[in-house]
Amino acid sequence: MTDKQTIYEFAQKRMGAIVLTLLELSQKTQNFTQPPDSVWSDAIRAEMLLCGKGYHIDDITSYPSLQNAWLARLAIPFSIELAATGTLYRQIKEFTNTLIRYAYSETSNFKEITPKWIYENPHCLPVFMHVAGSFSKQELKKQIGSASDRSISKPASAKIAELLKKATEIGLPDPTRVSERIKATVEGIVRDLVGRLLLEQFVASALTRNNVPFMREDEYKNLEGVIYDFRADFVVPSATDPMAFLEVRKSSSRHASLYAKDKMFSAINWKGRHQKCLGVLIVDGPWTDVTLKIMSRVFDYVVPLNQVDEVAAKIRAYLDGDSTVLQWLIHFKIMRIAADGSLVAADKVQIRPEELKDVDAFD
Repeated sequence: MTDKQTIYEFAQKRMGAIVLTLLELSQKTQNFTQPPDSVWSDAIRAEMLLCGKGYHIDDITSYPSLQNAWLARLAIPFSIELAATGTLYRQIKEFTNTLIRYAYSETSNFKEITPKWIYENPHCLPVFMHVAGSFSKQELKKQIGSASDRSISKPASAKIAELLKKATEIGLPDPTRVSERIKATVEGIVRDLVGRLLLEQFVASALTRNNVPFMREDEYKNLEGVIYDFRADFVVPSATDPMAFLEVRKSSSRHASLYAKDKMFSAINWKGRHQKCLGVLIVDGPWTDVTLKIMSRVFDYVVPLNQVDEVAAKIRAYLDGDSTVLQWLIHFKIMRIAADGSLVAADKVQIRPEELKDVDAFD
């Protein structure tokens, strides 16, 4: 294994290629509604389309007619996430199995593990972790200190070697069991990539197609709000003169209420400061009807991912002067009562971007 890619680096590269294929498919199939006959002769694209309808990737080759399989689930909404992750999970599984075989082979089933080899092979950290019986990076950090799959210090390498020695004395798990254990790590990585690459790239492409200038979260410092300044996933055309902000969020029915409260407050915070700014929420996943209705009373537009082109066209119209695009005007300010009884604008809470970041995908 000469190319010492981490699992995340491999998955990120593969997801990038999958996103490009899905963007092309969305154009060919009218937003995944009408695939042309020609697409069914392309195994990769046909596989993505059927995964998007909920078919398991391992079952697809068993269907005599892929086109009939698509028609059989025509009433089921197409999931861009399922279309991408079905293929991605299979590719990552092949990669992690290769990584596991490499670690076992190079160390003679961990009988010849040394701190030097660990130091030189940090990309194998997920394998070390699961062989040693640690099931999260946070748990491992408590035992060895700071370490990542890009770099492991020499002191941490020595501690990992001791952990692995003790674990193998108790009983070395076979590669198949490690492959099962590592699935939790893979799921965290895929969740992160779905948000960072898949969903946001679909939005970025729609804005570009509709000639809407925008800045992504990592391209500007903050979007000013009433209570605190923070970044939206997209701001149009810039954070200094915002005309629209877009948030992209996948949800599950279990977490819908929590996510809705978080996103609604962000919208109130920003629209309260920039009253003529459009608030747009792009959603994916099984949001509940109640949360969507509530959020539509704060955001100007709450739109499913596969219809993002429509809202991108509305934003372009708003930039061109169509004031009817704006749906909600929010008056929101917080005043502090001073010692003399006068009202003074309250100071904003100072928040560093890293304080609101998502949990590390490796966990």
